Amino acid sequence: MNTLFAPPQPATHPVLTARRPVQLSARQLLDVELGLFLLSQLLPSAPPDALPGLLIDHHPTSPACLSWTTRQHKLRNRGLALLTHLTRETCWQDLLEQYVAVPVHLQAYDISCDRSGFRLKTVGFSRNRLTVLRKVLG
Repeated sequence: MNTLFAPPQPATHPVLTARRPVQLSARQLLDVELGLFLLSQLLPSAPPDALPGLLIDHHPTSPACLSWTTRQHKLRNRGLALLTHLTRETCWQDLLEQYVAVPVHLQAYDISCDRSGFRLKTVGFSRNRLTVLRKVLG
């Protein structure tokens, strides 16, 4: 009975209330996937959040880094040159948040919900992008 006297609720417009999908620019998508590729080649068991630390450390001295090959040192140096703008942890975290929010078919990597790990997807066109990343850093 009280509902008869309740003020009318404003109508919601589906276009205005629908959540727009997150969009990354091609450059941002490349940066995230290049960063994840670099981590997979240098510190495969590290979480995706570890990239800024890898880039900031000018002379990596962890046991994993001491056993790097010449190729891995070269990869890190090239990655640092291309991804210097991601040394700020907040910048990298923001990009990761946007990356996991884009449609799944655009992602080359799966990132765990708790950010403890990531892995390369084995299906789809993302394999071609990884070939490009290998050429960029290799």
